[in-house]
Amino acid sequence: MEIKPTRMELLRTKKKLKLAEKGHKLLKEKRDTLVMEFFNTLKEIKSTRGGITEELSKAEDMLFLAEAHRGVHDIERVALGLSGSTQIGFKEKNIMGVRVPELNEIEISPEWYSVISSSTYLEAAVSSYRKLAPKILKLAELQLKLNLIAEEIKTTKRRVNSLEYITIPSFEYVKKEIAFKLEERERENFTRLKKIKSKAAKNAEEAA
Repeated sequence: MEIKPTRMELLRTKKKLKLAEKGHKLLKEKRDTLVMEFFNTLKEIKSTRGGITEELSKAEDMLFLAEAHRGVHDIERVALGLSGSTQIGFKEKNIMGVRVPELNEIEISPEWYSVISSSTYLEAAVSSYRKLAPKILKLAELQLKLNLIAEEIKTTKRRVNSLEYITIPSFEYVKKEIAFKLEERERENFTRLKKIKSKAAKNAEEAA
């Protein structure tokens, strides 16, 4: 890399170094905030998943009892006749530049099957699965959020490391080199000027 030992270049390098150090500080703060958000989201996922696992087990038990009571083929016939709709509303949330989805509305149609074709066990199973649906969607939202944050943490860490171990040391090296060469030049000029004055004084003495 060619270094121009001028005062203008020294000022430019100092300015670049200052900006790099400021960027490094901001990126470290961003990384630390994202890491905290990552672990908070991970904790929420574990809590949500734990509740779903227990409720899903109960729902599966109810469905198993319904199949035992009505028969698998009858349950399948009822399932084929299910109708209804699900409405999901969401918005985007910005976390340190990371856009993550945030569910704010989950609406499931009231009933999916005819009461005539129903049974106590089937009603319990359907009710359990209907209650589980929003929680499963919430878990999917959290998992996507976690993945997006994890990717941004990786990107941010790479940028932090690049600034810390490559960019900033490079600017510091250039700054020192320019400062050293300028000081060296000043010493040479001082020595040269001293010699010129000495020679001029000697010539003046000889002329006298």
